[in-house]
Amino acid sequence: MRVCLFLALALLWSGVNASAQPAPERPSDDLLTRPALQAVVEAQVARTGDSLQATTNADDADVRARSALALASVQDTSAIPELLSLLKDSVPLVRTDAALALSQMPPTQVPAPALLRALSFERDPRVQRRLIEALGATGDSTSLRELLRLQPPGQLPTLALAVARYGMRDVTDSTATEWLLNHLRTDDPWTRRNAAYALGRVEALAAGRADTLRAVLDDLDRDDPTAMHLIRALGPTGDSTDAVRLADWLRTAPDWRTRVEAARTLSSLPTADGPRSALVSALDDTQSLVARTAAETLAELDWSRDRIAGIGAWLDVHPSQWRVVAPLLRGLARNGRPTRVLNTVARWQTDLSPVAYAAGLRALAPLDAPRADSLLDGALRSGDLRVAAAAVQTIVDRWDRIRPENAARTFARLTTAIRRGDPALLYHGASALADSTFAPMGAADTLVATYRTLATPDDLEGMTAVLEALGPLGGPTAQATLRDALNHPHHAVRQAAAQGLSTATDSTVTAAPKPLPETPTLDWSYLQELGPHPRLVLETNQGTVTVELDTEQAPQTTQAITRFARDGRYDSVPFHRVVPNFVVQSGDFMRRDGFGGPGFFLRTEVTRIGHRRGTIGMASAGKDTEGSQFFIPHSMQPHLDGNYTAFGRVTGGMEVVDQLRAFDRIESARVETTDE
Repeated sequence: MRVCLFLALALLWSGVNASAQPAPERPSDDLLTRPALQAVVEAQVARTGDSLQATTNADDADVRARSALALASVQDTSAIPELLSLLKDSVPLVRTDAALALSQMPPTQVPAPALLRALSFERDPRVQRRLIEALGATGDSTSLRELLRLQPPGQLPTLALAVARYGMRDVTDSTATEWLLNHLRTDDPWTRRNAAYALGRVEALAAGRADTLRAVLDDLDRDDPTAMHLIRALGPTGDSTDAVRLADWLRTAPDWRTRVEAARTLSSLPTADGPRSALVSALDDTQSLVARTAAETLAELDWSRDRIAGIGAWLDVHPSQWRVVAPLLRGLARNGRPTRVLNTVARWQTDLSPVAYAAGLRALAPLDAPRADSLLDGALRSGDLRVAAAAVQTIVDRWDRIRPENAARTFARLTTAIRRGDPALLYHGASALADSTFAPMGAADTLVATYRTLATPDDLEGMTAVLEALGPLGGPTAQATLRDALNHPHHAVRQAAAQGLSTATDSTVTAAPKPLPETPTLDWSYLQELGPHPRLVLETNQGTVTVELDTEQAPQTTQAITRFARDGRYDSVPFHRVVPNFVVQSGDFMRRDGFGGPGFFLRTEVTRIGHRRGTIGMASAGKDTEGSQFFIPHSMQPHLDGNYTAFGRVTGGMEVVDQLRAFDRIESARVETTDE
C-alpha cells in the first residue's frame, strides 16, 4: 500500500518548486465590506461554535473559509468532523483555513490518519504547509514517522518546524533526530535554520549528538542565523571544550542575537578562564543586550580574586549602566563582596530611577545580613510597586538559595507583601507561601484573606497566583476557597481553581464552562476607515518603529490597539520587559510594570501570521485575556503560534527594536491609514 502511495505522490508533487516558500499570509476576502463575513467574525467574538459550524456549509467559499478561520480561535471540538470534511473542499483557501483550525484543537481529538491522507493528495503548497503544521501540533509518534516518510517536496522548512512542534509535546524518536541532523547541512537556509531551531528548542532531540552539532557549527558562516539555534542546542549536551568554541562565537559573530546565545549558553557549561575573559570583554559590546546577557552569565559563576578586581574596575568606569551593573552586583554578592554591593544599592535608592533601584535590589538575595534586611524591609513598603515587587522577588530568591534559619522572618515579610493585595506582589510572592514550611504559620489563611479582597479584571493575575498557591497548602480553608472559585465568572480564575483543587485533593478537577466576560463589540465603520493594513507608528527614545497591522485577520485586536494609540494612551509608556533574543514588550499604560490592562479583555484571535522576527503579538495571561500589552520578537518564535494573537509585522525600524532596552519608552504613537 505504501508503495502505491509514494507513486501517487510522485505524480501529484512532480510540479512543485522545491525552493519556493509558501505565501505566509491569508489573502484578502474583503471582510471590511461584506456583512456575511462580518457576521461570521461576530460569531467568533461571541464564541458561538454552533453557528460557525452551520456556516462551514455555506455556498460562498469565502464564508466557508472565514468560518474555518473563526473556529481556529473558538476551538470548539465538536467542529472537528466539519473541519475534516472541509479538507476535501474544492477551494484551497477553505482547505488552508480548515487545516489551521484543526491545528488548534486538542491533540488527542484530531485523527492523524485523516490529516496524512489529506496531505498525500494535496497539491497546493499553502494547504500542504498548514496540514504539516496541524500534524506537528496534534499528531502522535506514528504520524511523525509517516510524515517524515512522505516528505512533500518544497516543504522541508515546514517539516523541520513540525518536528519541533512534535518535540515540544514530548513526541520524539531517533528518526526525527536523524532527519534534523541530515538537514543541518542543506543548501536551503530556511530548512537549515528550522532544523537547528528544533534541536535548540527540544533538548531530547539533541541529546547525545554534541559531536554532530559541533561539526556543523564549526563549518557555518559567522553570519548564518542557524548558529544561534545550534549554540542553544549545545548548552544541555556539550562539555567544557564547547565553552572555548562559544567564547569564540561571542567574540566574532556579526549577528548580535548569536552573541547573546553564546553568552547565555556559557552559563550552562563548565567555563575556564578564557571563556570567562570573553564574557568580561562582552560587557563592552556595542549591543547593550549582549552586554547585559554576558553580565547575567557572569553573575552565576565563581570569580577568582583577579576576576573580582577586574570586574570591580569595570564597575568603576561604568557606574551609570545600571542594566549591566545590576547583574554584576549579584555576582559580587555571590563572590564575597557584600560591602560594595550594599553601598551601591543604597546609593541607587536616591541617585537613580526606581526601576534601576529595583534591578539593584535583586543583588541582595545572597546576602543574609542586617543592612540587606533593612533595605529589603524599606523596599517592601515602597509606594512604587516595581520596587516592592523586586523586594519580594529578592526575598523569594534568598529563601530558595540559602534558606535563612529564621523562617518566621521570611514568612512575615512575604505576608506583609501579600496583604497589600497587589497583583504584581501576589504573582511573585504567593507561590513562595505554598512552601510546606509556612503552612503551620498560617499561609493558607493569609492567602485566603487576601483573595477575598480581589476582583477581575484588574486583579486577575493575582487571583490566579493565589489559587494555584492554595493547592499545595491544602486544608479546609484552602479547599473551600478553591471550590467557591470554581464558580467564578472568569474562565481563567475557574481554571486556576481547578488546578489548585486537583493538587489539594490529588484528583482531577475540571471547571464547568460558562459564558466569557464581556468584550468590546466590533465597529465595522471604524474598521473600514482604518482599512486592511493600517500602520502603527511608534516614536521611541531609540528611533521610529513602523508596524503594518492586519485588520482582516485580527479585527478586534487592531480596533483596540489603534484606538489606544489615537487616544494617546501609549505615549510615554515604557518597554517594561526586554528579553534578549526573545521579545520587547510594552503597552501597559495603566501601571507600566506589566500587570496593568485597559479594564476589559479582548478575545484571542488565531491568525495565519507566524511569530517570526518583527511580528507584533498580544501579551496575555491565558486565552481570551488580552488587553493593551503587545510584544515584538527579536527572532523566530514559532512556539508562540496559536497561543497569542499575531496581528501585524514591523515594516520599518527593526534595527530600532534591536536597540530597545528595559524601560526605554514609546514617546508617542500614531496610526496612519493606507490612504495617508
